[in-house]
Amino acid sequence: MHVAMNTPAGRLTVLAALLAGLSGSALAAPADLVISHVYGGGASAGATYNRDFIELFNRGSEDISLKGKSLQYASATGTTWSSFGVLPETVTLKPGQYFLVAGNVQSAGADIGAIDHNWAMSLAATAGRVALANTTSKLTDATENTIIDLVGYGAANRSETAPAPAPSTTTSVQRLAAGCTDTDNNAADFTAAAVFLPRRSDTPLNACKPSGPVVQEIVATCPTSLQAEQGVGTTALLSARDGDSSVNSIVIESGGVAGIGLENVVAASGAGADASATLRVGASVAAGSYALRIGFGNNDGQSASCSIAVRVAGQLTIPQIQGSEPKSAYNNTVQTTQGVVTALVGSGFFIQDQNGDGNPATSDGIFVFGSSAGVAVGDLVRVTGTVTEYTPSGATRSYTEFKDIGALTKLGSGISIAPTNVEMPTDLARFEGMLVRFTTPLTVNGNAYLGERGELTLSAGRREIPTNRYVPGSAEARAQAAANAANIVVLDDGIFTTPTTIPYLFADGTVRSGDTVDDLTGVLDFGAIGGGGAAFKLQPTATPRFSRTNERLPAPQVAAGNVRVASANVLNFFTTFTDGSDAWGRTGQGCKIGSTTSKSNCRGADNMAEFVRQRDKIVNSLAAINADVVGLMEIQNNDDIAVGYLVDQLNGKMGAGTYAVVPKPAATGTDAIRVAMIYKPNAVSLVGSALSDGNAINNRAPIAQTFKAGNGGKFSLVVNHLKSKGGCGGSSGGDADSGDGQGCWNATRVTQVERLRDTFLPQVKAAANDADVLIVGDMNAYGMEDPIRVLNAAGYENQIERFVRPNGTPYSYVFGGESGYLDHALASTSLAAQVAGVTEWHNNADEPEAIDYNIEATGQDPYVANPYRASDHDPVVVSLNLAATYADVTASTTIARSGITLNRVSGKYTGTVTITNKSAAALNGPLQLVLQGLTAGVTLDGKSGDQGGAPYLTLPNASLAAGASVTVTTTFTNPSKTSIGYTPTLFSGTF
Repeated sequence: MHVAMNTPAGRLTVLAALLAGLSGSALAAPADLVISHVYGGGASAGATYNRDFIELFNRGSEDISLKGKSLQYASATGTTWSSFGVLPETVTLKPGQYFLVAGNVQSAGADIGAIDHNWAMSLAATAGRVALANTTSKLTDATENTIIDLVGYGAANRSETAPAPAPSTTTSVQRLAAGCTDTDNNAADFTAAAVFLPRRSDTPLNACKPSGPVVQEIVATCPTSLQAEQGVGTTALLSARDGDSSVNSIVIESGGVAGIGLENVVAASGAGADASATLRVGASVAAGSYALRIGFGNNDGQSASCSIAVRVAGQLTIPQIQGSEPKSAYNNTVQTTQGVVTALVGSGFFIQDQNGDGNPATSDGIFVFGSSAGVAVGDLVRVTGTVTEYTPSGATRSYTEFKDIGALTKLGSGISIAPTNVEMPTDLARFEGMLVRFTTPLTVNGNAYLGERGELTLSAGRREIPTNRYVPGSAEARAQAAANAANIVVLDDGIFTTPTTIPYLFADGTVRSGDTVDDLTGVLDFGAIGGGGAAFKLQPTATPRFSRTNERLPAPQVAAGNVRVASANVLNFFTTFTDGSDAWGRTGQGCKIGSTTSKSNCRGADNMAEFVRQRDKIVNSLAAINADVVGLMEIQNNDDIAVGYLVDQLNGKMGAGTYAVVPKPAATGTDAIRVAMIYKPNAVSLVGSALSDGNAINNRAPIAQTFKAGNGGKFSLVVNHLKSKGGCGGSSGGDADSGDGQGCWNATRVTQVERLRDTFLPQVKAAANDADVLIVGDMNAYGMEDPIRVLNAAGYENQIERFVRPNGTPYSYVFGGESGYLDHALASTSLAAQVAGVTEWHNNADEPEAIDYNIEATGQDPYVANPYRASDHDPVVVSLNLAATYADVTASTTIARSGITLNRVSGKYTGTVTITNKSAAALNGPLQLVLQGLTAGVTLDGKSGDQGGAPYLTLPNASLAAGASVTVTTTFTNPSKTSIGYTPTLFSGTF
């Protein structure tokens, strides 16, 4: 080691001492333990890795212990060593073994992974000094003679001979030859290059060669593989050279068979010259794989070899390659086939046997993965490549295709293939890779990934979620699931990237689930699909012809009643956005979950631009529903701020005072979203205050409110949003996905509805003194799942099954290309008789996500400010025909009034009204005498109340028998002394 330093003359004795001390020994010569790699950028912005590190290396031939040794650091121009770290005394490095010492983890840069030893070092990124020393204390002038190895880098004033080049936050100083080079000159021994992951003690050993003259070896040049076609054959050139000797022999050492041999073997003309030979695979060699080992020798007795994988492809028909089994018998073999190109797609092309084999169990087509350059639809081509079974991510089966194409020959052009007719549902595996035509109309079952992937899920008819119709786990549900699995094909767009223009949209900017496509023609692919999993996918070869068989309705259509109730999911309607701003332009805002408030808790719109789009769709949707009472799900849990904003916007569209907020109850849950209610004050009035159940099982507490209609009829609305099916992390026991179709957290949902049944609903009925209850909301359970059947068994009747099922599949949600209803309307027995009709307005679930309010980074924005895709759930609308609590029985009576007299002492006006039951039946009470049209300015003293703006008196009689009469006294306050007039009417019942 030669140490160079820019120091005063007085320090030269230190250098002499240092040099003298370097002759000390450990288990082996100390110079054999070196610093092989230094990185000091770990604490800097833009760092490649998140730690400083120093890598040690045993370049010698004997074990070296780290006992008694340390690493030391000094700044580039410092006069003292600033820090040191003692190395572990129990570690011994074998020859060729590395040891990684790293600093503390920093915030910038990638993780370097496991380390051998931690020292809280802080190295300068571009200049400094690192020493390896035979001491466990900080170096001083007196102990510098213990230095084993010194690396100065950048502008360091001390180094071995000259400093290594300056590194940076993305480069490091690296000892050459993987640590083996040591000439005692840092400038010559190190390079500054892009930093790589450091080596550590479990890195494979790197034994250095002994010093002395380097014996050069034979360097062979061979292909790793060679592909040939049976009946044609092929050749490859082999060569080798040796820098200090002549290569004079080339032979096939192993693997050779008749027809495979070497030709034109030429020895090297001298040291450093090439020897060469031609490897020939003859046309007669049978199809198969041959592992050759080629040996090379020189005139000094040295040898070298290379391995060549020779694959000879036999020509098979496409049906032979495909076979009738799930996997090809020729998987992982090189084969040659020929066929007509039927389609070009983003990752290759499809070919099909010109004649086929007539066997319906074997496909006549196959996909060729790779470049389609130089081929066109209609070309007859011969292809040589490796047959492989491709299994897309999430798939449960594979797909036979060609890859690693070695030869592609055009044999003809202008040839057409007639598509094979296919009728769904069927086993599509028989047609993989083939040009097909679906002879029956296919129905769009899913469009969630139309914008992202250009995909539409198609089936014969609409696929219903099994548990929407059948009890989970039942034989019927399992049969439905199997039928659904066999009834799906995904229409793709052939480009395999996010489309810049969304395909398949109608002129009105949508393609709806329920729309149909006829005579769909294309090649049958198989691959990953949006949302996970894999499916057979049709890459169209002719423009699909769609029909609007599922029309958009401008508003829900439901039988008439006297009160309209709706349940509407508003898809995370937040007035606080994920960017920290809000609907009023304020910044630095957040959303609350439990006790934390942060913008990361917010959902829904990311910013004001998205929010306006979301708001306008929701307002248009609610205005079209035009319900008297609306239960809302997925609205921000921020008191009544978000729901109040929504009501203001609705009233701005529909007229001031149209809607009002049902004031929130005390508990609204701990989630970022909650349920809420709005109502029309001119249609219904509130009875009492809203109630909720804040039990810990309900992170989104159910809310109840009792309403009274104009005819006195009452009902209580209970709005729910049960635990989601997804987000399975942490689920166990009854909450784990059992595979019966109910998803995760089913036990929690059952517990929620059991508490609803046993605690909250009885509380609601008692507070209202009325048994008429309507349960609505997103129950996150389909029609026949456990939570719904619990409520059914308790007497709450499923109104969707009653009114919607007879007219078709009920659904409010589309997921995975299957339809079902998560949004419910369940009525108590007493209220069920007053339900006039129920409908699901399919303005949301059937629409593609691509048209919602989100602003995506694509080339097309199909958003329109209309009611469609305002949410991912469809609203449910219930028409109630509430029975009146009173009836006008005036026609069954004669009503006689006396004259009105003035009491001059009291100033009151009095009179009598005699009511006689002229019917043949008793009039049951309570009986109410209403003074309709009482003169303005005149008030009825002692009135029982008002009905429709008119005062009334409750008669003392509980009933009035046939022919019986009752007389009541009326007393008026009449400050203006005007003539008193009114029309008496009699009602039976309670207002």
